[in-house]
Amino acid sequence: MDGAYFVGRKELLDFFNTLLDTEFTKIEQTASGAMACQLTSLIFPGSIPMSKVNWDAKSDYEFVQNYKLLQTAFNKHKVQRYVDVDKLIRAKYQDNLEFCQWLKAFYEQSGATRADDYDPVAVRAKGKGGSRFNSTMSRKGTKKPIASRKVVPATKPRPAATKAAPTSSSSSSSTRPSGTRPGRPLRDRPDNQNTTASNAAEVEALYEKNQELTTRVTELEDSLLALEEERDMAVLEIEKERDFYFTKLRDVEVLLQIHQEKDTGIPHDVLDQVFKVLYATAEEDVQVTEEGIVHTTPVADISTEDFHDPEGV
Repeated sequence: MDGAYFVGRKELLDFFNTLLDTEFTKIEQTASGAMACQLTSLIFPGSIPMSKVNWDAKSDYEFVQNYKLLQTAFNKHKVQRYVDVDKLIRAKYQDNLEFCQWLKAFYEQSGATRADDYDPVAVRAKGKGGSRFNSTMSRKGTKKPIASRKVVPATKPRPAATKAAPTSSSSSSSTRPSGTRPGRPLRDRPDNQNTTASNAAEVEALYEKNQELTTRVTELEDSLLALEEERDMAVLEIEKERDFYFTKLRDVEVLLQIHQEKDTGIPHDVLDQVFKVLYATAEEDVQVTEEGIVHTTPVADISTEDFHDPEGV
């Protein structure tokens, strides 16, 4: 397969995009391992549960979960290929280029072909974030409909304003007999003075209420900020603890893979049992018997009837 490593970037991208109906533009976009899972599932149908493939993976931990599915399929079909996950998840061009070159050569040498009724887009939609991936990275999903032109009717011109006819009040004022005393202006009336004083009191009360609400909002914002800081610290501690144990498990996995490849004397059945524990997903219940046998069974959905209260509470 040495000749496979002379395949260029453009040829690789064209190959994967044509075979899987994708729109990859960079080799680094394949670093999540999701594409390799779909290609392997195409070579060995049913070898990878595509519903567990995470097309929306963003972190290293999510990348590794995809590669675990891939490695399980390789082990099942005796594919002698060491997948250097630590390098691939860094999304470096050269590392992912060499792995993509190997994947292309492996597909061609396997003699697998894409069936006429195989729909790569529908297969991806079964996985986590597959529909969102299809909307941005699929050939079918990136096609945009031609926008129709919207016809806006012409605005009807407004009629010219006509001169208003004189009102009855103006007519009456013009016909008021001479010598009569006009009424007192509205601003000088006593009832209007009372109304002005009442409005001023209401404005003052509203101003004080607004000041109280502003102070309360400021206190709530300070409390929210303190809670957010506590939450961020708690999340940071949880992530540090998660990364600590994940690193240990990853080191154990690499160590076992080396012993498996070099056949250092550890019984293969023991290695298989340990790998079964390491590669078990959240949807599987792992149980170890007293004889040291590992059993994994799908976790059954818990029905609400299981929580029946005999007292009817």
